[in-house]
Amino acid sequence: MFNRIQLAFQKLVEPLHWLSQALAKSVAARQRQTVLAANEAERLDRIRNPSKYVGK
Repeated sequence: MFNRIQLAFQKLVEPLHWLSQALAKSVAARQRQTVLAANEAERLDRIRNPSKYVGK
């Protein structure tokens, strides 16, 4: 009896674990993309407006 309950609980928890891992990876990827976009925006601004960045 206990073994069946344990297996049922395991089958319930395992997809939740994978879902939480997928969400964590998604959030991390989104944060990385945001940082890269900000860096790219600054790089393009430096190319377009070099006088704003003289001496930096």
